[in-house]
Order: sequence, then C-alpha cells, then structure tokens
Amino acid sequence: MEKEWSTVIEPKAPLFSIPVREIIKYRELVWTLVKRNYEVQYKQTILGPLWLIFNLIINSGIFSFVFGYVGNFDTDGTPYFLFYMAGSVVWDFFANCFTSNTSVLMDNSYLFGKVYFPRLIMPISNILFNAIRNGIKFLVTLCVWLAFYLNGDVEMISIRIIGILPLALLAGVLGAALGMIVSCLTIKYRDFTHVTGIAITVLMYLSPVMYTTNQLPEAIRNFVYINPMSSLVEAFRYCVIASGQINYMALLYSIVFTIIAGAVAVVAFNQTEKNFIDII
Repeated sequence: MEKEWSTVIEPKAPLFSIPVREIIKYRELVWTLVKRNYEVQYKQTILGPLWLIFNLIINSGIFSFVFGYVGNFDTDGTPYFLFYMAGSVVWDFFANCFTSNTSVLMDNSYLFGKVYFPRLIMPISNILFNAIRNGIKFLVTLCVWLAFYLNGDVEMISIRIIGILPLALLAGVLGAALGMIVSCLTIKYRDFTHVTGIAITVLMYLSPVMYTTNQLPEAIRNFVYINPMSSLVEAFRYCVIASGQINYMALLYSIVFTIIAGAVAVVAFNQTEKNFIDII
C-alpha cells in the first residue's frame, strides 16, 4: 500500500508562488519569529522598547532644530516637532522593513538548511515585528498631537485617519520587497551589503520627511515623486495631522510601483531560495 505524505517538498516550484495555505498553517512559527526578533533586540536592555520612544523623540527634536528653527523649512503651519514626528513614523516603518530584509537569506541560512518551512515566513515576520514597533511610535505621535491640540496648535483628527492603514501597508510591503530583492542580489554580490546603508540615507533625504513638496520648484518636485515613498509620506502625514496634501497621481504611481516590486521580489526570492545554500 502506497503511503500518502502530508507534505511534499519539491525542488522546483513556479517562479511566482505564494504558499498562502502553508503560511497560514505555520502561523505559530510566524509569531515565534516575531518574539525571537524582540528578544534579539531588547532582551539584554534595561529600557527595552522604550528606546523606540526615545529615538523618535530625539530624532524629531534634532529635525525640528536643524530644519525648523535653523533652516526655517515650511511645514504648512504645523508645529515643527509634530510635523517631523508624523513623517518619521511611516518612513521608519519603510526603512526598518527594508533593512531587516536585506540580509534575510544570509542571516537565516543556518535555519533554512536544517528545517523546512515556507521561506516567505521570514520577511513576513519581519514586517509584523516592525509593524508592532512602529505602532508604538504612532501611539506616541498621537499623544504629542493631543498635547498640541489641547494647546490649540492643530485641528481635530477626522475620519481621514483611517487612511493610514493602507498607506502603512504599502510602505511596509514596499520596504520588504526592495529588501528581499537586495537580499537575493547579496547572495552573489556582497558589495550590496555596503551600499544599502548609504542608499537608505540618500532615499530619506529624497523623501519629504523634513520638508513639504509645496516649497520645491516644479522640476525638483517631479523628480522627488519618482521616489515611491514621497507620496506615501505626504499622504500619511496629511491623514494624521492634515498637513500638506495628497498627490493622487503620485500615489497611484507608488501603488503600481509597490505591486511590481512585490512581484519581482517574490519571483527573485523563490528562484534564489532553491540553491542559495550551495552558494553561501
């Protein structure tokens, strides 16, 4: 009698394959990996996740002093501190999803070579972990907004705030997708490990985190919108504190760019995971 196997591991699979059923089946592993990421970053720290709050406050304070009070950048009448904090939250989510996935294959090669599970669980767990971290930052931003609101410096939050959910999802998926692509390239070309830090810094200054696109000349504004994060940062900040505007054409471009980047990332990841253990 031929035995029926519950799981069949095949060396070849379609290039564009997202094993949704298997990912759901291994959902407990996803949360285990999220807990592992937490322990790795905060287990031997005294303040733990409080460092997230301190970093957000310190960075927003530095941006406020340098770009606000010294550079006198326009913030559409929004208090400097709140303006930079709202922009930093969504940008940090993108940047964290990107950096945590640029070495997802290299960092977990020891595990991939021993145990079978859907490999896409790794980038998914990184997205969830960063979503929790930046969720804490967003709650801090709301507390800062409340302080300015009680002082009469900002207006009341409206129903538009629900727009932050799809915008945050786009930022997380975009960051993870680009990170996965870089991770696949790093397997053969280790030079990318030295380039990613510089690239994310340059990309931040090309995103309207410290400024509004309204104050830019049209030619430069169009160049800035080539960066898909530009419209996401602006739209996120508008949904939270009604500062700036939503460029719907640029936002549509960002959505299409994210979908394409996600598809390329899945194809590259599926292709690379087949034999990357032999290359490392």
